[in-house]
Formats: sequence, structure tokens, C-alpha cells
Amino acid sequence: MKYAIGIDIGGTKISMVLGTSSGKILARRLIATQTGSKTQQCLSEMVENLAGLLKDSGISKKQILGIGVGLPGPVDTQKGVVPRSPHLGGWKGFPLQKWLSKKMGLPVFVANDANAAAIGEKIFGLGRRAKHFIYMTVSTGIGGGLVVNRELVEGASFVAGEVGHMTVVPKGDACKCGKLGCLEAYASGTAIAAFAAREIKAGKASRISHFATQGNKLTAREVGLAAKKGDSLALKAYERAGFYLGIGIANLLNILNPELIILGGGVLKSAPRDFWRAMLQSAKREAWPQAFQAVKIVRTKLGDLVGDLGALALVFENERL
Repeated sequence: MKYAIGIDIGGTKISMVLGTSSGKILARRLIATQTGSKTQQCLSEMVENLAGLLKDSGISKKQILGIGVGLPGPVDTQKGVVPRSPHLGGWKGFPLQKWLSKKMGLPVFVANDANAAAIGEKIFGLGRRAKHFIYMTVSTGIGGGLVVNRELVEGASFVAGEVGHMTVVPKGDACKCGKLGCLEAYASGTAIAAFAAREIKAGKASRISHFATQGNKLTAREVGLAAKKGDSLALKAYERAGFYLGIGIANLLNILNPELIILGGGVLKSAPRDFWRAMLQSAKREAWPQAFQAVKIVRTKLGDLVGDLGALALVFENERL
């Protein structure tokens, strides 16, 4: 049996797992992501918990092949430096790969988190038998990983797969990246909640507010709960998001002609059937018929573990090279 450590670094938490080449997770630890002046403290806490993982699992460091790290942003997989990310203020420019390898005495492999998830699908998930596939995560934002001829496509400057920032509406709504009309600004969980909030403020009737915790900002989860109760505005918010997601998927189908698109992320959990229906209808209408007929669009089978397994997969993928 082969073992590896995976680290999934997000904006709010860092998940660390020790697992096997068959995808079985033997131990897991979670810590809060700290940024700004607390970045170094967070990194030290991460190393302490990695040592704890080994203790929890009973696996010695000599048995570990390496450490895989998934993190947001366009990661240069050769240099292993943390890129600019709105979620990791204070981490930018930190030589994470070199530093962590020195601290742990193990090889370290870093990648964009969505790219890591795509590799996780390739090794552990539905992508195992696919030659050309795309993994898309639809959550607070939208990201993706492109696999062509069983190889991850990173691009000339490591930004391939940033599917959330393709333009779907010229001069449209503002995106957090600074552009206008991005897919993320129309089909992400953030976009769903923002649309519902705007409509409610404009006086549209809805029961969405009944599902929101008092004082908390509205999220796609509350809109999803209202949609499942038949709230017309909530259903409209999800149908709108599905429509635009379908346009984005159609663009990818026309460019890459994959046989499989795997969808993951929090929005898929809360979305009503209307979202899925609107997405498929839009994708079919906008894509070349041959491209749409050749693809299967499915939900990930890896669930909440896709980030953890993606980080682990980086190690096993590099071992094969």
C-alpha cells in the first residue's frame, strides 16, 4: 500500500489528510485559515498538525511518498509559490513548496485547487476511464480543471481552467476578478444570492428571508431551501444561474469537445431540479450538436472529499510520471 498527505487550502479552512493510493483516508485534521499578519502562525500550525496526522494514522514518515497541496489561484507548479488570491491575503509570493518540503523532509507538489480536483477525478473518480474531461466546481466561485488526452492542461502561465472567468455577458455584472460579465458573476452561489437579494430589495415577493439566519448575509443555501419549498423568486434565481452555466458549458464543449463534464461544489447540493434542467437546455441550445451529443454531464461521486482526494492525487500522479 502507498501513502501520501494531502492539504486543501481554502479561504476559511485548511484540510489535511493522510490517505492511500486507493483513495482511503486514514486520518484528517482541520484548522482555520489565517491570513495577513497571522500567515506565519497559520503555517506553523499547519506543520504541527501534519506531524499530528502521522501520529493519528500510525504511519511513519518513511512510508509517505510526498505531500500534495491544492490552493486557489493560478499556481506555477514548477516554482511552487503562492499566487495572488483574494482568499489568501498575506500568503502571496510565499515559497510554499520549498518551505514545506524542507520542514517535512518530503517531496511537495502544489497545484490550483480545481486542477487538483480534476486529477482527483482522474485517479479516484468518474474521470478514471475518460480520455478528455472537465471538472467544474460551482460554489462561492466557479473553477475548473481541463484534462485532454489524460493530461492536465495548465497553459503558458498556469491559468488554463479558469472557466469561471469566461465572458458570458459582454459588459455585464461586475465580477470579483475586476472584469465584467464573467460566468462566476452569473452562475456561482454568490451570484445566486446577490440576484435574489436585489430582487427582494426591488420589492419582489419571496419567502427566502424566512430561511435566513437573522443578521447573517443571504447565501445560496437559503435561496436553495426556499426553492425546494416552491418559492418562485428562489426558483427564478436558480434557473437564471443554470441558464448561464449552460452557456459556459457550451463554450467548453465547442472548444474542447470532452466526453465527460463532472460538476461539483456547494451549489449542486442546494440546487433544485430546475437548475439542472435549465443548464442542460441552455448547453444543448448553445453547443454544436455533435459536441453536446458526445458528452455526459454528471455530478461528482467524490462529494465533499474532492478537495482532499485531489490534493492526495497530486502525489500519486507525480509518482507515475
